[in-house]
Amino acid sequence: MTDHDLFGDRAEEYARTRPAYPKELFDLLARRVARRELAWDCGAGSGQTSRSLALRFAGVVATDSSLRQLSHAAIGGGVQRVVATAERAPVRDQCADLVTVSAALHWFDRPRFYAEVRRVARPGAIVAVWSYYRSEIEPAVDAIVMRLATDVLGAFWAPGFALNREAYRNLDFPFERLPWPELHAEARMRLPDLLAYMRSWSASQSWARSRGTDAVEMVRDDLTRAWGPQQKERLVRWPLHGAIGRVT
Repeated sequence: MTDHDLFGDRAEEYARTRPAYPKELFDLLARRVARRELAWDCGAGSGQTSRSLALRFAGVVATDSSLRQLSHAAIGGGVQRVVATAERAPVRDQCADLVTVSAALHWFDRPRFYAEVRRVARPGAIVAVWSYYRSEIEPAVDAIVMRLATDVLGAFWAPGFALNREAYRNLDFPFERLPWPELHAEARMRLPDLLAYMRSWSASQSWARSRGTDAVEMVRDDLTRAWGPQQKERLVRWPLHGAIGRVT
């Protein structure tokens, strides 16, 4: 795995268990742009955002530094998948009407990425970045999930992830700010789905590579008692935090 391939070891689980983002967010972004010829989805991962953009834009370029992530992206037509870093995209100058980054900006070299956005975006284009951290299921379950994230895995999160834990409150974002809506990502999960989602965390993978064990097993019994029957389906919600801006 390369330094950039943070999620490649669990690419299949990542693609299967990560939430879809709300239609309302993409409808809002589509209304903000002057035209809908091309969207650049940077850090596209397994393609959740690219799929939604393809319904609204004539073309979508989905870039990610992980070939394994992109190979698991069930994106469909109208999307060009390219293995590339956020800071050096093989995209021509001033061609993008929209640039999106979902659940990835905190991993980037942001000054270099922002310079690349200014190169790739048309004047007046929209830039939207967002992510999530805390899941909301029900209080007993939520407390156990957060215990794994903080008490067990706290030292295994990469330094850049602190920006995401802080809900992008101190995000450097050198574009003309537009209002950020209050939205949630959602998924319906059974207990095995939640466990797979937790194993897809970058810190869980760092733990596994360092210790050769599965950190999720440390809370599995407690989660089973809090969840009830493993095949019981529950609604999982993730409050989204982010920023929308215009390139001027």
